[in-house]
Amino acid sequence: MKNKILKKMTFGLFALLLLSNCKGTKTPKEPLLVSADTTWHTTYQGTLPCADCPGIKTTLTLHWTKVNAGKNTYTLTEEYLDRGSFSSSGEFNTERGFGDDNDATVIILNWDKPSENRRYYVYFSKNPKVLHVLNPQKELNKSNLNYTLEQQD
Repeated sequence: MKNKILKKMTFGLFALLLLSNCKGTKTPKEPLLVSADTTWHTTYQGTLPCADCPGIKTTLTLHWTKVNAGKNTYTLTEEYLDRGSFSSSGEFNTERGFGDDNDATVIILNWDKPSENRRYYVYFSKNPKVLHVLNPQKELNKSNLNYTLEQQD
């Protein structure tokens, strides 16, 4: 008799612990889907300031993969308006939260490389279609110039 009661109490305690670990989750807004199974991409574009030229037309395409489906990769093209253009590609990673926005997403290009090779961007949860270029210290650029790229549909 005592064994049955002990088993019921153990089972009840186990069920209570299991239920207490359940938390509601928010499904993040996903960028444009390319393939329903594993990958999708998002392209951001804009003209960024340049110290000695009229501007840098910048196109950043992020190739996302679902968890455990592969690596996130990017392609970055920077066209100096009075000169040539440069392209680069590599891997990126993300971090959640920036400043007061716990749901902002920080994008780190070349996250697997030394810090001097990394580039940082952030989009805020209230406006994920605008990507802000961050400085090497992962801070917003303090300038009246436009350091943003806009998502292309």
